[in-house]
Parts: sequence; C-alpha cells; structure tokens
Amino acid sequence: MNKYLDNDKFNLANNPNAQNGNIENYFPLVFHVIIIILIVASFFSPTILTEDRIHILVSDGIFQFVSTLLIVIISIINPFVSFSDEARLKLETLTNRTEFESMRWILKGKNWQLLKLVVCILIVAYFIYDGLLVIPNLNQGTASGITIILILFFVLGNIIQLIKDPVLFKKKTLFRLSMLYRSFKLSFFISIGLIVMIFIFGEITKIDTPKIIKTEAIILIVYNVVMSSNEYKILKAAF
Repeated sequence: MNKYLDNDKFNLANNPNAQNGNIENYFPLVFHVIIIILIVASFFSPTILTEDRIHILVSDGIFQFVSTLLIVIISIINPFVSFSDEARLKLETLTNRTEFESMRWILKGKNWQLLKLVVCILIVAYFIYDGLLVIPNLNQGTASGITIILILFFVLGNIIQLIKDPVLFKKKTLFRLSMLYRSFKLSFFISIGLIVMIFIFGEITKIDTPKIIKTEAIILIVYNVVMSSNEYKILKAAF
C-alpha cells in the first residue's frame, strides 16, 4: 500500500480531479463536515448518533475504500475498451500464422469486451462472496431508499466516466484511493494517540471515559476531520 498509494505521484499538484480550476462537486467536503457536526452533537445528546448509527458510518468508510479499490481493478480491465487497431492487426497476423482458435474467437466482434465483462462480474461477485465488499444495511426504511439511490448514482456515474474517458477515469480513481488510504493511515495514528490520552486522563481523574466517549466516535471524528481537510486542500489547490 505504501509503495503504490503513498507517494509523490498522488500529490495535489497532480490531482486529475481538478482540471483547469474546475472541481466536479463539493459533496465530499460537505458530507464529511456534516458527519463531524453530528458526532460533536452526539457528545451532548447521545440519541443523535446511537451505537448502531456509528457502526453504519464505520461500515460506510470501509465500503468507500473497498469499492474504490474494486473500481480501480475494473478500470484496469475496462470491458468497454477493445483492442487498439495496432494491437488487433498484430494479433490477427499472429493467429494467421498459428493454429490458435481461441484467439480467433476473441478477435471476432465484441468477444474480447464480453470476456472482460465476465471477468469483472466474477471479481465483483468474489468481493461480495468473500466479505471484502459489504454493502451497507439497506433495511432501514427511508434511509435505505436514499442509500440505494446514492449507490445507483455512484455506479451509473462511474460507468459513464469509464466509457467516456477510461484513462482519465483510472487516474481519478487511483488518486481517490490514494487519498482514502493516506487518510485512513493518518487517522489511525492520531486516533491511537487521542484514545491513549483520554484513557490516561480517565485513570488520573477516576472518570469512566468509555461511558462518556465512544472509541469508534473518536476514530470517526478524526477520520472525517482528516478527510474534510484533504477535500478542502483539493478545492483550494484548484483556484
């Protein structure tokens, strides 16, 4: 992860999401700021963010990272792109010289793209089956409907970008994955420091800190502060 996702190649100056000062949307920054406000408010009113809702937010963060990783894999395979004319010509020349029937089948029509589509479907199925990609709980009434709509928009938007400009799409997704990874890593170390300090403070003052402050809430607020800071830097760097 450090070798491929945490290096200077993914710094703000090389952000493919900011082209000529244009940012696609401000939703990520708004989303993380709202989560921070809700978590801070939950310290004063426990009913705002119950333990179940905190678990959903944690699951959502994991879902973001794993789904982005999955999208990177799909963007590399890209079932919407066939052979280039040069590659097709070379392969046709090669198959004419040898008894390579399977290659002849691949070169016919859209068979190569169909094969890649099947591979993508199998990869997604494996991620879900193996528990790597856990879709958030959708059995939650109105919230479920909103979640389903957001996921559909997310999937549809990615498919459109994948078809329109696969190279730029891959760069954008890799940059996003890198930012998520670096945010997770930084949040992990900051959270450990804060949790240790809080528990030491609780031991000294004899205050039952676990009852007052939930560990997951600390991790969530640190992660969302780091993410909102990164999103703000991306917006600022574009202007």
